[in-house]
Amino acid sequence: MRKVLIHFLVDLLAKVFVLRALGIDPGTKNFDLCCIEDDVDNVVLDESISSEVVAKEPSQVFNMIADAEADVIVGPSGYGLEFKHISQFTKEDMALTTLDKVGDVNIPVLSGLRKLLWMMKEAGLNAYSAPGVVLLPTIPLHRKVNKIDMGTADKTCVTAFAIWDQAREYGISYDETSLICVEMGFGYNAAMAVENGQIIDAVGGTIFPGPGYLTLSQMDGELAYLLGEFSKLKLFEAGATFIATRKILELEDFCANLDKDEYLLAWQSLTEGIVKAVAMLQTSFKKQPREIILTGRLSRVKKLHTDVEKVLSEKFGVSAHPPVHNFCKEAKDVAQGTTLIANGIAGSKYRELVEVMKIKETKGTVLDYIFFPDFDKKAVVERLRNV
Repeated sequence: MRKVLIHFLVDLLAKVFVLRALGIDPGTKNFDLCCIEDDVDNVVLDESISSEVVAKEPSQVFNMIADAEADVIVGPSGYGLEFKHISQFTKEDMALTTLDKVGDVNIPVLSGLRKLLWMMKEAGLNAYSAPGVVLLPTIPLHRKVNKIDMGTADKTCVTAFAIWDQAREYGISYDETSLICVEMGFGYNAAMAVENGQIIDAVGGTIFPGPGYLTLSQMDGELAYLLGEFSKLKLFEAGATFIATRKILELEDFCANLDKDEYLLAWQSLTEGIVKAVAMLQTSFKKQPREIILTGRLSRVKKLHTDVEKVLSEKFGVSAHPPVHNFCKEAKDVAQGTTLIANGIAGSKYRELVEVMKIKETKGTVLDYIFFPDFDKKAVVERLRNV
């Protein structure tokens, strides 16, 4: 009864007050910004900015955020933090968002993220963190053992978008949704299993069983040993574009050469990795998921996503496709999902999405599930950049 009364009062207030919710996606290639006023049919900010620009001039994206005059903001959160207001962020929190060692090569998306967070905190914006997938209480503890990257915070957000998309398409409640969300980004791939509207398992970008477009993904332990103490930059290399050309190509150039052997090898490796990730997650479902939703930059390239759709549909006997209900033109799926979460955190229209996913119930850090006997979390954090 109390919950019903609270929802009634929230709905009543929503009719009187206009609420702006803003989501930020700190992508490998671009930072995306999306802001809606009350609902998705009223988008007031839809932008995509190069991550390198953000790193060099964080004030540029900060000014766009401030000018949007959003009532509530979510992101950017990197690897993810427990649910908290930005005013509560500490230096340790800033370090945990990027897991970037002092003295290592400066990576634009990571330095840009930290700079932007400090600016937002100092400005007193009403912003909240998004949790990494490993922090969600909906995932059984035994699936988290010795994992950090089950999916960074943006993967939690893009899964929220996929849940919302399926619920909207089929006219069902969030707790009736069942899907696998495959995020095919410019950098990493990831896959999240959703049952009853909750993420129950996931395969993050650095443990993904096949290369992303830019990144190696899962690394052979023997290779890690032979490389020795390597830079975090290595985690952004050896993906499909490097397999084909040993350098970073724009997606359009990669697609234009898929008839060549080296490009085909790269694409087959990437595609099979997605199939294996989906197969792994199938074991965590009680019954077959309703569909596979393809998100991310690669899912917006028809020549690429149609190939993946065909392979997944034939292999698993379910529909595989990009989201049906995109409401932004520039900002991609992650930013849209982050905006929905921001709206829900404010107690507005998408509050039930946040409640079902248990976003607000996340606690701890992404380093809490490591069981190496000599792993000293405090010492590790002290070696990480926080500015």
